[in-house]
Amino acid sequence: MNIIKGINVLFFAALAISFLSCNDSEDPEVALDVPETYSFSRNGESSVSYSGQTARLDMLAELKAYIGTAHNGAELSEATLLDMFANENNPFSTTTLNESGKQLESKTFLADVDFFKNILISAAEASIATEPAVQGQAGLINRGADRFILVDEKGWEYTQLVEKGLMGATFLHQIFNVYLTDAKIGNNVENTELSEGKNYTAMEHHWDEAFGYWGVNPEFDEEGENRFWGNYTYGREAYLGSAAILKEAFLKGRTAIVSRAYDIRDEQRDVIYEQFELIAAATAIHYINEGLSDISNGDIGNLFHHASEGYGFAMALKYNPYKKITSEQIDSILNEGLGTDGDFWTITAESLNSAKITLVTAYPELAEFADDL
Repeated sequence: MNIIKGINVLFFAALAISFLSCNDSEDPEVALDVPETYSFSRNGESSVSYSGQTARLDMLAELKAYIGTAHNGAELSEATLLDMFANENNPFSTTTLNESGKQLESKTFLADVDFFKNILISAAEASIATEPAVQGQAGLINRGADRFILVDEKGWEYTQLVEKGLMGATFLHQIFNVYLTDAKIGNNVENTELSEGKNYTAMEHHWDEAFGYWGVNPEFDEEGENRFWGNYTYGREAYLGSAAILKEAFLKGRTAIVSRAYDIRDEQRDVIYEQFELIAAATAIHYINEGLSDISNGDIGNLFHHASEGYGFAMALKYNPYKKITSEQIDSILNEGLGTDGDFWTITAESLNSAKITLVTAYPELAEFADDL
């Protein structure tokens, strides 16, 4: 009996070891049930919330629109511009925004907050100018035959520098350096217990907040409301396919969080970083191409308009902590390609082509259609 018992013990021990060894050597792929729209629920109710991001998109839209009134001769209030940036003193058109507790300034890349404040102050000063813009002097300048834009002494169009600049310094910065970091979605972030009074875990919520800054509609309808980065993602879709790639990454990553498949989550995070950087680079090239056409047409106002947009998208590249382009290359684009020290009055076709070459060098996957963007 003792021998038989001993044999049985050895048999089951060997079986257990064999079973554990098989489990250790296998790495079965997690099967994820990924939805087609950004819709996740728990107990029959949505577990998605990014109202703060929507509020900030609304705030930037109103800020840009207010600056744009200066194109028709309106004088801008410095206090109102700074209040809109900080959401103080009820500067917006709705009580919902004014009382949201949200603002742009506190979410903007800290080192660039004063840069944008100074642009807003300069816009107010320029709006009272009585003389047209010339090199070294802010004011209105013709864009095309029958409209004007307000530019600073370097030719920077205020509406475009503020809009495109904050798309990078606020929206991309928050995606890259806040919500998709390990501090917000890493393995140590709560993903079992729901946040107090909410239907989501902290990790789920942080991923949703990153998604909210993309600015696409949750149905991923190209013809639906897509704003800021969402709009420009679809604008480059024929060349990059980034809208489809980002859709899959955001959906798969969120599903992986629900399933606690953290390796898949991290893979999708990497995709998101790469695609937003590529969109910014491709869109900068797009506006460089527009600027080259403007130079050929002798249209200085449109050149400044497009250069301002290109400047904002080139700036956006610096916020990705894993960027492919170097800081030196970004500096050469901003302070040489787009004019000496960023002075648009000194832009030439040669300098724009140099900036485009720098971008294509950093992102060779754009080379085959760089001239068509």
